[in-house]
Amino acid sequence: MALPATHIRFALSVANGLPAEQMGAYLSGTLYPDSRWLTGVHRRKTHARRFLDPAFPSDAFTLGWHVHCVCDRIQRTLFDRLLGGPAQLDADARWIRASAAKVIQDMQDAAAAELDERLPLLVHAQTPNSESKDRVTAYLDLVRRAYRGQTRPAWPVYARLWGDVGLDRLKITAIEKQVLQFLADRPMATRIKTAFGRMAAAWESGWQAPGDEGTSGGNA
Repeated sequence: MALPATHIRFALSVANGLPAEQMGAYLSGTLYPDSRWLTGVHRRKTHARRFLDPAFPSDAFTLGWHVHCVCDRIQRTLFDRLLGGPAQLDADARWIRASAAKVIQDMQDAAAAELDERLPLLVHAQTPNSESKDRVTAYLDLVRRAYRGQTRPAWPVYARLWGDVGLDRLKITAIEKQVLQFLADRPMATRIKTAFGRMAAAWESGWQAPGDEGTSGGNA
């Protein structure tokens, strides 16, 4: 998954004239899928391929949900090419590398998205999977607390964010170590920090999910 600031920045960049009064539902919708970390809803109910279909959205909230899933897919496709790494890496090691890259990109995106203006809008807790509304609200609250006043978040923001959603402490430490390794590799760090532009360009060019004819992000 992309991290919250990246999701918010991406959603804002593709909002295409969405009325201001719908922006709260839209941005809450674009964070909704990752509330599963607190609600326990299975990922297939929040990130399934059907949510990539531009025909899926029926309102501002579900449009945000759709944009979230497209954002995740575009970022994953980009990072699969960008990060590389030894072929023998297992799934956990690849996840750590991807998560570290997402932290670095999210730091950049938080600085660009003027988050303090957006955070008060994250109050539209909906429960399309009949999950606990209190837990969805708790996730939105968690994001607001994590990013409030953070013009350019540092690592402790992400350590706390992952700790609050229950990620194993050893994995958090491994992500931190990989973040430092990526930042020490200047060309790699630059490629990660500038990933957002390529993600936005992919949407604008009519991105399609691999193997899905007609699943175009730019049409939503």
